[in-house]
Amino acid sequence: MINKEIPINIIKRYINEFAPVIFIILDSDGKIETINDYTNRLFGKKIIGESFDNLLVQYHQNFSIEDLANSYESECMLNIYTQDKNTQTYQFHFFNYGSKIIVFAHLDVDEIQMLSNEVMSVNQELSNLSRELTKKNVELKKANEKIAELTRTDPLTDLANRRFFNERLGEMVSLSQRKLQPLSLIMTDIDNFKFINDKYGHDAGDKVLKEYAVLMQSFVRTEDLVSRFGGEEFMIILPLTTSEDAYSVAERIRIKLSEKDILKNGVKITASFGVCSLKKEESIESFIKRVDTALYKAKHTGRNKTAISE
Repeated sequence: MINKEIPINIIKRYINEFAPVIFIILDSDGKIETINDYTNRLFGKKIIGESFDNLLVQYHQNFSIEDLANSYESECMLNIYTQDKNTQTYQFHFFNYGSKIIVFAHLDVDEIQMLSNEVMSVNQELSNLSRELTKKNVELKKANEKIAELTRTDPLTDLANRRFFNERLGEMVSLSQRKLQPLSLIMTDIDNFKFINDKYGHDAGDKVLKEYAVLMQSFVRTEDLVSRFGGEEFMIILPLTTSEDAYSVAERIRIKLSEKDILKNGVKITASFGVCSLKKEESIESFIKRVDTALYKAKHTGRNKTAISE
């Protein structure tokens, strides 16, 4: 057997400094009697009672413990089978402990470096994957925002569409009635738009609609909403606005439109306007009907004018 005392400082060095470290106590027959937690994770508790030789790969198994110790001067590199059937190279050290043998082992330095490199490589791949996922998430978010925008935007004028107008009006009516705040609507319709389309073509009609949309946007606040209600009809929601103030906004838009030469041919483009303020406990349907009635009045009393609902 190995005639070597166990230096306590060496034991502490291996326990405290080497990670991972195998710690095994063999009985006098060379069978495994005690293992530490790391060894248990590496091989499993089933190795208790087995011969130490059984852990070694085939070309080591013709050595006894004493042969191994004597041949390698109690320190050697050995390949072992782990619990998952992989082969790893460890630096083994053997110490006499009375009739028993203590076995310490740690990964070969080259293998530690190899594993470290593999971990770094995996970390780099994960980092690249994380960046790619972040990029894809940003792209997905932008795509979803674009889809959401398309569902609430009129493609010709880039104004809110009727669907989004209905949603916003419902919110504003509820808020106005709950907080007892004024809320007004402007409904506007381009005068003789069918004539423009028929005489100058649909491209000219589209140009009028788009430039009118831009013009209206320039006269409203951030909290207001301009929307295309249908065809040549438009709606403007004005929170915290009385009918008198809404009338003033409509008149400024009307006058500015009549001054513009949108088609660059001297043809005057005009629009008519209806203005209405929300009544206490009024329904959305009634609110829209009253502003539509006001617009009808403006169009049938000469066009190019603004009428306020009673």
